[in-house]
Parts: sequence; C-alpha cells; structure tokens
Amino acid sequence: MVRLVLRRERVVLPAWVGLVLLMIIGMVPYYDRRLPSAEARQALVDEVVGNRVLLGFGGEIAGPDLGSLVAWKIGDPVYSLVGVFVLLMVVRHTRAEEDAGRAELLGAGVVGRHAQLTATVLVTVSACLAVGVLSALGMVALGVEPVGTVAFGLCVVAPGVVFAAVAALAAQLAGNARSASVLAAGVLGAGYVVRFVGDASGEGWLRWFSPQGWSHLVDPYGERAWAVFLVPAVVAGLVLATAYVVNGRRDLGVGVLPARQRTSKSVRGPLALAWRLHRGLLAGWSLGFLAVGLLLGGVASDVPDLAERAGEVVKEFFARYADSPTATLGDAFLWLIVLLMGYTAALYPVLATLRLRTEESSGRAEALLATEVSRVRWAASHLVFSVLGSAVVLGAGGLAAGLASGRVGALVEGALVQLPAVWIVGGVAALAVGVLPRQAAAIGWSTWVFVNVFGEIVGPAMGIDYWVADLVVPFHHLPKVLSGGALEPAPLLLMTGLAALLLGMGLIGLRRRDLG
Repeated sequence: MVRLVLRRERVVLPAWVGLVLLMIIGMVPYYDRRLPSAEARQALVDEVVGNRVLLGFGGEIAGPDLGSLVAWKIGDPVYSLVGVFVLLMVVRHTRAEEDAGRAELLGAGVVGRHAQLTATVLVTVSACLAVGVLSALGMVALGVEPVGTVAFGLCVVAPGVVFAAVAALAAQLAGNARSASVLAAGVLGAGYVVRFVGDASGEGWLRWFSPQGWSHLVDPYGERAWAVFLVPAVVAGLVLATAYVVNGRRDLGVGVLPARQRTSKSVRGPLALAWRLHRGLLAGWSLGFLAVGLLLGGVASDVPDLAERAGEVVKEFFARYADSPTATLGDAFLWLIVLLMGYTAALYPVLATLRLRTEESSGRAEALLATEVSRVRWAASHLVFSVLGSAVVLGAGGLAAGLASGRVGALVEGALVQLPAVWIVGGVAALAVGVLPRQAAAIGWSTWVFVNVFGEIVGPAMGIDYWVADLVVPFHHLPKVLSGGALEPAPLLLMTGLAALLLGMGLIGLRRRDLG
C-alpha cells in the first residue's frame, strides 16, 4: 500500500517537496544579499518588533541573524502550505478512494481495514520529515546557526503531522472526499486566523489554540521552547487514534456525520441543479470572507501609528503596493488587504470549476447528458458559479473590510477590481477540465499556488527581483485603485478577455473529447 501511494504521487510529491525546500533554503541567500550588514538586519528587526501589522503577517522575530529573518519571512506561509498539501494527499488516498470504489476492491483481498489509512499517513508524515530534514541541512550548509535550524525544521514538520491527523479524521466524519477536504481546510484556515489575531492584537496566548501557532511558540532562533513540540505530538496522536477507532466502526463509503437530506422538490434545469451543488461552497466562502474582511479591516486602524514610525525597510515594502508618490502607507496597506483577498479568492473558481470533473468522474454527468441537456449547457451551468460566485465572495470580503475600516465604497471597489485576475486562475482550471481532465485538479491547484508564492517568495528565492517575478502574476497588473492608481479599464478588459478565452477553449475541449 505504501508503494501504491508513492507510485501515484511520483510526480506531485517530489514537486511539492522541491517547492517547499526552494521557499525555505532560497530565502537564506536572498536576505544575505538584501541585508548584507548587521546594521541593516537590526534595522529590520527594530521595525518589526512592536509593530502589530507586521507581527500579524509574520509573527514575532527573534533577532537579526539570518535564521530568524528566514523564519519570520517564510515560516508562517510554509506551515500553512505544508498543511494544505498534506490534507489534500490524505483525503485523496483515503476518502476519495472509497468514493471511487477502489477501497472496497482492495478490501476484498488480503488488505486490512486500516491498511490504506496507515500507508497514507506513513507517506505523508515521511514527506513532512523529509522536508524538515532537508531544509535544515540546506540552511546549515549555507551558514545558518545549526541548533535553531534543527528546531525550525521540526517547526515545519509539526503542522504537517497535525493536519495529516486532522485530514484522516475528516475523511472518517465526512460523507465524501469533497466534504472531508472542506472540513480539514476549515480547521487549517481557522488555525491561521487565530494565529494572525494573536500576533496582531498582542494577545500571544491565542497561539496556543492554533496548529501554526504552536510552531511560532517554539521560537527556534530565540528561546527554543522544545517542550512545545509535545503539544502537536499529543494532539496529532489523539486525533489519529480517534480516526482509527471511527474507521474501524463505520460502514465503508459512509461518513459519521449525517448526510444532508435532499428535498423531493423537482429540479428544473441544469442551472438549478448546479445551484444545489454549489450553494454550500459559496455560502461557506462568503461567510469566511466576511470574517476575514472584518479582521483585516480592524487591523487597518493601526496603520496611522505604523506610518509615523516606519523606517526605510517598511516603507520600501509598502511602496510595492502604491501607485503614486502621494499615496500614504495606510493607502498601500488597504490595497494589500484587498490583494490578499484576491489571492485567496482565486482558489474559489478553481474548486467550483473542478466540480465539473467530479460530476464527470462519478458518472452523474453522463446520466444528465443522456437527456436533452447539451455538454456546453451543463458546463456553463457550473461555470456561472465559478464566475459570479467569485464576485459574491470578493464583494463580501470588501464590504466587511470597509465596514471595519470606515471606507466601505473604496474597499468594495478595490475587492471587485481583483475579479479579472481571479477569473484567469479559474479559466486555467476550466481549460484543464476541457483538455486534460485527469490532470485538471493538479493543474488548478498548481496554478493557484504559483500565483500566490512566485512573485513574493519563490521568485526572490531564485534571485529574481520582486518587480520582475510579479510580471507573470496577473494580480500585479491590476490598477492599484486604493493606493493612488486610476481605475484604468484597459488592463481589466484585457485580463477579462483572456479569462473568457480560457473558458471558451475549455468548453470547446469538453465538447470534442470523450466523456470520462
């Protein structure tokens, strides 16, 4: 079973490990080039310490050494990214196998009830350990202090182990793989928000309630609280043990949580059916963005104090998000808020579009298309929610952030400006579903990850300047309407046209290829 998991992950798993290693190890020479002197590094530390905004995004920083700078810059994104890959892998090899019927086929032989779950957990945890060990070795080879680097490597491993256990339990509780992924991802998202609030508000005790926060509490290049590692170890053990107990008692293919009862009311047309399939996802994302918008909008109230005591490093950082020399630091921060919403919201059209592939692989699409419904009409009924649902999600986030910051109109406008870039990411997923259906999920997720990490992290880690790396990211070309930029229609229309072209090509591919 371990060999089977490794064979199926022979492409994705090495790519994931390589990406995380590049993100971590590449930051060492980046900071060595950017801040070559001890004075420059100390200046950055002085600006971060006590600054709620910067502490919210990166957590606390221990000191001016290279290890501390790397852990502050890359630690939190890596903790969450490892969690995302782990939970997707666990659900894919457990609950998704049950949905497809392959788990039942294997179970009919000599494979025990817990073998598939055990093999999946072994591979995912081993992959996390490999990332932690290799990243530590790479950083030490580049001259970073070794003891703190070992602790930092374990900080990378810990969230992965916890979220592997969370995903294993979610696979037992949920009724299908999609629900299991949403449940596990909800825990991951809540952990990030709790950690963010704890550092941004100065209430550090909140980090004890976040899997990502536990790695921050270790403080690998500072106090090195080794005992904190007992928390993720105990929690992961208890959650995984619960997953094994539930796995041994529930019926195969059936989750513990009761399935939603379907109404007997008739469904009139493919659009009404698509609404039933998408309304839960849309509602969850909209509520999540309302909460995140309120959080980020509330943090914006601290920006005037930040502007008064900001140094050159902070001003240079926020200058990347300003489009006018007259724009204030607060304006740049508000644009950064809606930009973060856009980067995150770009995942929504990917998930909504991949619902097409789920319906196809399950056989439900074939039954529907046996009626008078055409392929294009069926696909368009789902893509409507990919396109318009993105507007609803971003609008909810912009409205909440505007209410919290007192600039409703500006924040809503800034959030909706993100739509063309979001639609491009969704368009790539639609093209993949139409042309390369078996690889559609990998392509959609990879596009979203690329857009999120290349410009700010991977590009600079490879020695590419921010301004150059961002050129391949669609969000870079949006007019910065909150930080001095004019609402120019040309880039918005061009990106919308590109998104429409991708969607159209996907529909053409879907219409011409064999179903399934």
